[in-house]
Amino acid sequence: MHKFLFIILLFIGNAHALERTIHITQSLNYDARKANISQKTVHNIVRIFSWKIDFNKDLKKGDRFIVVGNKGASPSAIIYIGAKKRIAVFAYTDKRGRIGYYDSSGKTLYPSFAKSPLKYSRISSKFQKKRLHPILKTWRPHRAVDYAAKQGTVVRAVANGIIKHNKYMGALGNVVYIKHGSNYTTVYAHLSKFARGLRPSSKVKKGQIIGFVGSTGRSTGPHLHYELRYKGIRRNPLTWQLPRQKRVAKYDLKRFQKRAKAILRSL
Repeated sequence: MHKFLFIILLFIGNAHALERTIHITQSLNYDARKANISQKTVHNIVRIFSWKIDFNKDLKKGDRFIVVGNKGASPSAIIYIGAKKRIAVFAYTDKRGRIGYYDSSGKTLYPSFAKSPLKYSRISSKFQKKRLHPILKTWRPHRAVDYAAKQGTVVRAVANGIIKHNKYMGALGNVVYIKHGSNYTTVYAHLSKFARGLRPSSKVKKGQIIGFVGSTGRSTGPHLHYELRYKGIRRNPLTWQLPRQKRVAKYDLKRFQKRAKAILRSL
């Protein structure tokens, strides 16, 4: 019997023995320990749901995470139930044997990243270990890409995320920091001004306008200083392999969705 059909029968026949619930009273870590949920599973929950939930702001007392399936770090399904939203993801193993989590439509919660945040005329300075600073006249690393563009050119978020900062920060001038999931942060500096309504902890979508090209801070002319950070380390935006939204294989999609419905019905 195909492994997915076996899992469906297993869940229908013994659902209650295979589900555990984290009831949020204080924090995810604290309440997961009370529910005897492993730290590895908690890390998985944060990694997966950070694309949709700000764990510092969104979690409220009374919210729940239902963990379905085995007690290891890779359960069969994880369901978040909050006052305003519900999010469910289901495990799927691709043809290479890699386990991922997908919503009921067969897509990952994380999106594909745009290659660049604006329409630019040229790259005026690439990511490099050593560069002669045009103002300070000293050799120092340049762990970003500078996109030359006209004053006022629209700058957009490269992916869905949460605003960490949008303020004036010395040499960077007017700058926006966006956190994407649990691992990625992007930085947009020297902006002439910010988009209206932008504030810390506000959510932005891929392609949303966040500001406009300028020359604030330590700058020789209008351009966007753009950084890509992975786990806090600056990476080259031109060469780093950016996240791409994954989908369940077409030949497996109906079977996957049938399994997801069976899991939800069994709860």
